Amino acid sequence: MLVRNQTDLKLANKRYGQTSTRFGWAGHNDEYAQYWRKLIKAKWHKRNQSRWNKKVILSWVKLARTADLHARNEKRWRA
Repeated sequence: MLVRNQTDLKLANKRYGQTSTRFGWAGHNDEYAQYWRKLIKAKWHKRNQSRWNKKVILSWVKLARTADLHARNEKRWRA
């Protein structure tokens, strides 16, 4: 679960029983990329219906690639 603020952290701990959930995006780059890939897969067939769809879907591709890059770097530099 992606945690953005302290309230979400408390909710995640209560719901999933996780006490070591990290605050912010650190450690969640892989999950973040999977989220964007799921959206891309659902809407990919609509990319040629309009210019707006194409721009939105390609922006999702860019976000997924960026998250993949961060996840690779995070894995590489993990202590």
